[in-house]
Amino acid sequence: MRLSIIFLVCLMYHSVFGQNSADGVIKNAETKEPIPYVNIGILNKDKGTVSDKNGNFKLEILKEFKNDTIRISSIGYESKSFIAHEFLSKMKLHTTLELLPDIIELNEVVISSKGLKEKVLGNKTKSEMMRGGFRNAPLGHELGLKIKIKKSPTYIEKFHTNITSNTSESVKFRLNFYNLKNELPFQRIINENIIFEIDISKGEFTLDLSKYNIVIKEDFYFTVELIEKQKQD
Repeated sequence: MRLSIIFLVCLMYHSVFGQNSADGVIKNAETKEPIPYVNIGILNKDKGTVSDKNGNFKLEILKEFKNDTIRISSIGYESKSFIAHEFLSKMKLHTTLELLPDIIELNEVVISSKGLKEKVLGNKTKSEMMRGGFRNAPLGHELGLKIKIKKSPTYIEKFHTNITSNTSESVKFRLNFYNLKNELPFQRIINENIIFEIDISKGEFTLDLSKYNIVIKEDFYFTVELIEKQKQD
């Protein structure tokens, strides 16, 4: 079965600032090269950011989160965790944070087109769709849907969205796919960054996912993550 995911998104952007900040750059511990689009966030608080294409980041941390855990994670690298106030102190002394590559062995997947049937899961008309957007959203903000698999395995062929309003000239997103634990997103199940730009102000947008050979066997959670936007004056 082929899966087309249809999603309605409204895109608007504003900057958000906090009281305490950690500035730095994230690099590969072996090559010393910067790592783009790393997630840096406060666990279970829906607060965080993403490093830019050169590995640079700035994380705003409110005083009320000083004893919470900061998690730094990126596909293909070992994650790191810090207590928030310790992370602030560390980044003031050393602005470079290094991550070790994490070698992941993937099982070979053989896909046969025989018997596959294209089907849209979810609402099939724009008038019935859930609306969502990124107004006032910080980098790393995710907007997603739980997808139920009716026939396993399911081959995900494309991502399709209808843009109702986009006020930004330059913006990048990442598609994430998570398995479920207690009906909530748990761990990434696609070990590759799927990054794309939306360069239209209004209308339909389709991203071809066929080159990623994404095959899902169980219900999953799919999200669109904001990872880069144009700087505002």
